[in-house]
Amino acid sequence: MKCPYCNFDDTRVIDSRQTDEGHAIRRRRVCDSCGKRFTTYEKAELMINMVVKKDGRREAFDRNKVIGGIIRACEKRPVPMAEIEKMGERIERKINSLGKNEVSSDYVGELVMDELRTVDQVAYIRFASVYRQFADVEKFAEEIDKIRMSNKTKTQEESGPDVLRIAIDGPSGAGKSTVAKAVAEKLGIDYIDTGAMYRAVGFKMLREGVGAEDTGRVERMLNDTEIDFRSGRIFLDGEDISAGIRTQEISEAASECAQIGIVREKLVQIQRDIGHRKSVVMDGRDIGTNVFPDAQFKFFLTATPEERARRRFEQLGGKEQDLSYDEVLQDVRERDYRDTHRELNPLSMAEDAIEIDSTDINEEETINEIYSRITAEH
Repeated sequence: MKCPYCNFDDTRVIDSRQTDEGHAIRRRRVCDSCGKRFTTYEKAELMINMVVKKDGRREAFDRNKVIGGIIRACEKRPVPMAEIEKMGERIERKINSLGKNEVSSDYVGELVMDELRTVDQVAYIRFASVYRQFADVEKFAEEIDKIRMSNKTKTQEESGPDVLRIAIDGPSGAGKSTVAKAVAEKLGIDYIDTGAMYRAVGFKMLREGVGAEDTGRVERMLNDTEIDFRSGRIFLDGEDISAGIRTQEISEAASECAQIGIVREKLVQIQRDIGHRKSVVMDGRDIGTNVFPDAQFKFFLTATPEERARRRFEQLGGKEQDLSYDEVLQDVRERDYRDTHRELNPLSMAEDAIEIDSTDINEEETINEIYSRITAEH
């Protein structure tokens, strides 16, 4: 390497060591001509990560730009610059670990909020208010209330070995996800949408043309699959797919892939790891019978096939204009049969579960019924 002072062609390394984060080599060099010393850094050159903006534009990921946003959020807060730089490096490392050359700007923003949430909650609120475009004071108050409830739950969990596991099972279209999400929010704990995890796998199988019968390709695909939940949204390999997995086609793909042993094995292990680490509400087909047979609260939420088909038909609206109500009803019945007759962990109500039939009660009444039963005993 040439000397930056006298431009001599040869310099010597006199000391080498890793940086604190261990992702670069720091080398001290000396020039044999002028005797000056200087420092260089050696770092692996990775693929260029492109960030896809909401309007479809693409630009190269820039860690300094991310750090700049964190600095603005942390203005006049007791967050040292060294910690901000570490946050930027951790975010870049998470993006690199995906092994993808494109990530969405939403994913980057969620990573920043995850970092700020644990480091400084005031800075987190500042960043979230811009990123999520809070329109009024109520939005600020709502976010602050969530932080308070999260802190309360964390304190409760740290004070004892027990965490709260709530399982909500039931057939397709019973409203499990909506109810579970609302109950979790009222309790101030995390909601894990297990159905969305299977939808994500089904989504990827369809997109990559992987058939359920080709177990070799399914296994290889799973080994290269990253599923994450951030602020109520689901990310598949760094891409926010929350809006793209609620179609009839993905619903059928999710039901099909849920019958594949290696898929269930991988996702169930992820679910168990989460539920034994922190308090959660989970909904699905076998949470109380298989994933968490030791859950403190188990509910089986159901409704008649006709009512579930009506709700699904209204939910689809104009998205699936070619589908009639009768076709949706037929799909509900067929899915019920598949779910209750599959070989691996079929849909069934746990012996100690509380059954709640929501056919003749509305969403709010269902939520309050479950919430009141939990708070009465916990």
